[in-house]
Amino acid sequence: MRAPGSRPSSADRSMERYAHLVAQGTIKLKPFTVADRHHMPHHVVPENLDPRALLPAEREGDDRL
Repeated sequence: MRAPGSRPSSADRSMERYAHLVAQGTIKLKPFTVADRHHMPHHVVPENLDPRALLPAEREGDDRL
């Protein structure tokens, strides 16, 4: 819980984006723990490259989008 007058964390802000969809039953969020981190994608980016520059090229081949 936040202290009155403090700014929400980035986790709070991202959850606020989905709160209405969860309330409507449109989406269901599954619980996530630190133990689940090994299932998350991890990208190794060389030091001389900007990680954001790699995303558009990676997304071009993604049929889900």
